[in-house]
Amino acid sequence: MNKALVLACAAILFVLVVAAIILVRYPLEQFIDTAAIGNFFVGLGALGAIGFIAAGALFTAFGLPRQLIAFIGGYTYGVTFGVFLGTVAAVIGATLTFYFARWLARPFVARKYPKQVALVDAFVRENFFLKIITLRFLPFGTNLATNLAAGATDVSIRPFALASFIGFIPQMAIFALSGQGVSVGSTTQIIVAGVLFLISLAIGGYIYQQRRATSPDPAR
Repeated sequence: MNKALVLACAAILFVLVVAAIILVRYPLEQFIDTAAIGNFFVGLGALGAIGFIAAGALFTAFGLPRQLIAFIGGYTYGVTFGVFLGTVAAVIGATLTFYFARWLARPFVARKYPKQVALVDAFVRENFFLKIITLRFLPFGTNLATNLAAGATDVSIRPFALASFIGFIPQMAIFALSGQGVSVGSTTQIIVAGVLFLISLAIGGYIYQQRRATSPDPAR
């Protein structure tokens, strides 16, 4: 079982590295007008950053890729500020989706399936913080589904938001670096982005293994 898990992780890592190479080879600016979007927010002056966060929050709240927000943020504001603004926008977007599920979905589901909801609540509360961080680290995680599922439980918003903020940073940094690389053209930035990509996978795998080691699993 352990060997199979290692092989599966290695295969996934290979696929993701290839995807990262393709992203570098065919960057996002070929598909979106990054300059026009960046100039729009810059033209707003002091309100530009607020507008960027608001637009990014709405964009990600509907399940659209937060990586695109980081890419535009890196191009417009540079890596450090772009990562910060993009991550804040993504967390706000996740929070909006969380509360949408909390206020609308949970009451309906709880009335229909009270026992099942209680079981899910008990499962989610165990190592919830680490579970959210792990899901955020994984590049292939479903962001919208995670937000909706968390909101449909009785967990607190604070660990959800904090874990999301921490877990979002590696990917946001990768795409912000790629975004700034459009205007700077630095090979070093591309290398750093690749290293961050691998580190995020390693951290996500480590947290997952730690959770498995500390959680009883009758199937093992």
